Amino acid sequence: MPEKLGIHLPRVFEASDGRADCEPPKGGDTGILLRDTSLAALMVHAGRGYAVAVDIDSVEGLSDDGAACEFLVLRLGFRIVLAHHPATAATIAELGALALLRVFAVDSTGLRSSLESNPPGAGIGSVVSPGLVLPHLGADELALLPRPILAYGLIDRPADIAACMRCADAIVLSRGALARARTSKALAEIAREAQQTAG
Repeated sequence: MPEKLGIHLPRVFEASDGRADCEPPKGGDTGILLRDTSLAALMVHAGRGYAVAVDIDSVEGLSDDGAACEFLVLRLGFRIVLAHHPATAATIAELGALALLRVFAVDSTGLRSSLESNPPGAGIGSVVSPGLVLPHLGADELALLPRPILAYGLIDRPADIAACMRCADAIVLSRGALARARTSKALAEIAREAQQTAG
């Protein structure tokens, strides 16, 4: 689906607040997920030559209303936006960006409840949180999740990264987890193994 919109969804996002110590992603199919951040930090990453996703609900001073969506997508040019509310995700999708709606999945009951109470609309993918739950879902539960799927939260060890990459279209890692994955095994190898195992 992101490709239909002309949007590339990297396989891996590094979670960041986007402030002073943040560097553009290096190597592999990686991008940055800006969360728990400020408007000033967003401005630094707008219009750059690397993929940036924004968690609209965690930006200081920014609401999740239509004006905020327009500001992020149309004015700043962010093409991948995470949202906690279906109406916000729908607005983002209507503006031509990839909207990823947060689905809380502590267990299969919570997953079903989350999807039933907040059914995503057309052009809206899923953010599964915590992401580490994703490999433990059954095939029928995975089929309920609108694609693309972003696994977000508690993904730390290389084995967990590989397991989540088998189920998700993209994953979010902390800087430390990303560094450990790169030193223990190249991220590209982990992604390749995940695709081979899934296929």
